[in-house]
Amino acid sequence: MTITEKYIEMIALSLLHCQRKQFRDGMGCTLACPFCREAQKRESKKNEKCASLYPVEGTFNHFFSCNRGLNGGVQGVHSCNYTMRFSTFLKHWNPPQYRNYVGEKELGKKNNQPGFPD
Repeated sequence: MTITEKYIEMIALSLLHCQRKQFRDGMGCTLACPFCREAQKRESKKNEKCASLYPVEGTFNHFFSCNRGLNGGVQGVHSCNYTMRFSTFLKHWNPPQYRNYVGEKELGKKNNQPGFPD
């Protein structure tokens, strides 16, 4: 499990209606968009699974996209108007968790560097 997959699992419980789903390039999840759901007037639209966190084949990256944002967006909601990397999504949605994520990724890089003798 990658660090990104670990963090997706960690935050899945706090994302509304997050459900695991098989995408073309691997496992991801569908969810109610945390950025634009409150701008919706009807309860059914607030709970609609219109966003996705999905993997990209050949990389260790996951991306976030909101179908409402890709289809013209919700007026006044800029965070879901474009597809973004998981790290950018986490930075906008949960900054404290983003700092933990970045710290863990940096620690992973340091631990995987080859050691050169002095």
